[in-house]
Amino acid sequence: MEETRSEKNLELQEELDKDERREKSKKVFKVLFWIFLPLFIFFSLSYILLRFVGNMGITIREYPVYNSSLPEDFNGIKIIQFSDIHYNEHSSFDKIKSLVKLINKANPDIVIFTGDLIDDNYSLSNDVKESFMEEFKNINATINKYAIKGEDDSTDFKDIFDNSGFEILENKKEVIYIGKSQISLFALDENYSKSNIESDNNFKLVITHKPDNATSIISDYNPELILAGHSHNGQIVLPLIGGIIKKEGAKKYYSPYYKINDTELYISGGIGNSDYEFRLFNHPSINFYRLRINK
Repeated sequence: MEETRSEKNLELQEELDKDERREKSKKVFKVLFWIFLPLFIFFSLSYILLRFVGNMGITIREYPVYNSSLPEDFNGIKIIQFSDIHYNEHSSFDKIKSLVKLINKANPDIVIFTGDLIDDNYSLSNDVKESFMEEFKNINATINKYAIKGEDDSTDFKDIFDNSGFEILENKKEVIYIGKSQISLFALDENYSKSNIESDNNFKLVITHKPDNATSIISDYNPELILAGHSHNGQIVLPLIGGIIKKEGAKKYYSPYYKINDTELYISGGIGNSDYEFRLFNHPSINFYRLRINK
């Protein structure tokens, strides 16, 4: 009898211990739930902001460029620069159509593409390639359309731009005329040689993919204006800090604008992304320049 009572007491104590452990587990679970729920919400919203909201739409960054060396006939000329589309499996061709409409709305005189049309190791289907050709044919420019390669560009780049009315430039100088006036357009990458491309006394506009080329270009040619791409302006931009993703070839110059001696350097923020499909405080954009004589 005594043994039975002891067994019952033991069973009762075991049940009480189990209940106590269950209560402790519930409390721990509640604490963990209220710790991790805000973190989950925070990281989910951050992902949405970086991946989707940051990549929405295309903005126009408008810059008046004043220079006393600009010939009179070029006063007021409009240049559109677009860059770094990095088309890949995450891209929507609707954005390309929006891009073309936005460019034509500005009614540019010169249109310039500064490299990286297709993402590295991504192959376009023939249908998409033809769609690119048709859309880019529809880009209007009163003077001309020019394109230079980026490090990711291959045969698709040449096929598309050769068949859409663009002139592909690679380490060469092109003289642009309006009336009796002229300016020189230099297309230069890191493989150019000054001995093969002579400087001149014209207003000099340089287009290059990697902005860090500016150091040697300025030393060799002292141009009035350089337009570059590649950096995506750091892609993720933080207030007071600036762009935080610095690519090789855009370690020194990566922000939208620099004044280096007498040369103005503008860097496009680009349309697509490279390496990471994220943007923050740096929407996809094209640059719109209006050249003015600074008298």
